[in-house]
Amino acid sequence: MKDEGKGLTDYALLFTAGTWAGLHAGAGQEITYALAAISFLAAVATGMIPAASGRKTGSWLGPGAVPHILRLSFFLTGLYSATVCRLSGGFPSDAESRWFLQKAAENSVQALKETILSVPFRDMESNAMILALVTGDKSRLSDGICESFRISGASHILALSGMHLGVVYIVLTRVFSILGNTPKAGWLRSAMIVSVSGYYTMMTGAGASIMRAFLFITLNETAKCTGRARPPMNIFSASLMTQAMLTPQELESVGFQLSYLAMAGIYLLYPRMKEWYKGPDTDGKASVPVRWTVRARPVKRLWDATALSVSCQAFTAPAVWYYFGTFPPYFLITNLIAVPLSTAAINLSIPVIILSHLGICPEILVRADDLVICAMCRSLEIISGL
Repeated sequence: MKDEGKGLTDYALLFTAGTWAGLHAGAGQEITYALAAISFLAAVATGMIPAASGRKTGSWLGPGAVPHILRLSFFLTGLYSATVCRLSGGFPSDAESRWFLQKAAENSVQALKETILSVPFRDMESNAMILALVTGDKSRLSDGICESFRISGASHILALSGMHLGVVYIVLTRVFSILGNTPKAGWLRSAMIVSVSGYYTMMTGAGASIMRAFLFITLNETAKCTGRARPPMNIFSASLMTQAMLTPQELESVGFQLSYLAMAGIYLLYPRMKEWYKGPDTDGKASVPVRWTVRARPVKRLWDATALSVSCQAFTAPAVWYYFGTFPPYFLITNLIAVPLSTAAINLSIPVIILSHLGICPEILVRADDLVICAMCRSLEIISGL
């Protein structure tokens, strides 16, 4: 497991580096055309060298030269991809060029916002918070709430990200589990999960972070259906290359960078930090008293949550300091409180929205959702005032 996905990660990082170089290499159109032509020919040439060498190690190449040549080919391919995007001006975004699914997604999100605003919460701030958590629309949140989230280090909760789509993914997995466990049911379940996740991604504007999460889901479900292994770093690397190729301009997005840095922390540091905790039920003894197992389980879960928060923060902190010149001192307390509460709020809000749209939502469910949202907001107000 130590070197899992290492080779693909090397290629993905070099492809991304080539894409970044292509975005910043020269401003003139003539230079860009020349760079596109040179990078294309060089990428093809370096890609053909290993095949022409006749053997994996190379009949006329030195030992170990083939992997380095392939890495160079990925760098050049990323360079070519970025220059072509610059020459073409990127994907069209005008109203006439939008296809029917985009228009349908816009209509759907508008209907969703109207339903959320119609939920009879006691505190109107709850409607605004659900609107932000589910659709990413923060326009109705008060300045005080936004400031408390920022100071406490919980701004990522208000920005639609992999956490939000991850909750939706878990809900979809449970809902579509009724299809059964046969191979055909597995294919159908994966297709429906990817389709609904993709539509939700379009509804929320397909930002860099949530698009990354959608690619993770798509690649994971594809590997599951085809019976392939799903090493986390392979999924990470394939998603990074795909997103860099389709939207190279996103490499300059702060959300894009923080999203992948956070996932790198989860995949690389988090598993090792989890192993640091050795409870009485993992000390290798033949029998452990049940009371110790029961007592250790909550502590283990607390440690896992702490390790997850620290892992993400360790990788994102340098970028946060570079871009914003600040660092939330109480990030650990914030994440231990706000992340579970926001996850609970999203889980409760999904049935509340659906049942409210149907006109059959029980009041107790609305009150429970309202209580969780208020608890999250008040907690962050207290933390921000420390």
